Amino acid sequence: MMPPVPTPSELTAAFPAFAGVATGQIQFWIDRAERVVDASWTADDFAFATMLHAAHEMVLNGLGSGAEAEAAAGGASAFRTLKSGALSIERFEGGAAGGYAATQYGRQFLPLLARNRGGPRVTGGAGDAG
Repeated sequence: MMPPVPTPSELTAAFPAFAGVATGQIQFWIDRAERVVDASWTADDFAFATMLHAAHEMVLNGLGSGAEAEAAAGGASAFRTLKSGALSIERFEGGAAGGYAATQYGRQFLPLLARNRGGPRVTGGAGDAG
């Protein structure tokens, strides 16, 4: 059985930076997140992971408040170093900060992704020589 999908109001309660985003836009990104976070995820991780994925995508598309969203909205998402007052954000060379590492929400999503979709595990067998 699929756990309940979080609502836009639950997402904005968890992440107030998206309170100014239209409900329809938030719902769109929640729906998109369900393509990654599905019924195979643990019930304990499902709702939070769905909200983190949606928030990550919204930031990348310049939605919400905060430095990351404002940078993306202003077309500065490909910066190397951005300084504004006491805030300094640096992207790593070679795209290392791409993907989920590109936003605070994506970085929180990564451990949940690894736990739920970690891929195959390799272990040594009885015949392995050490």
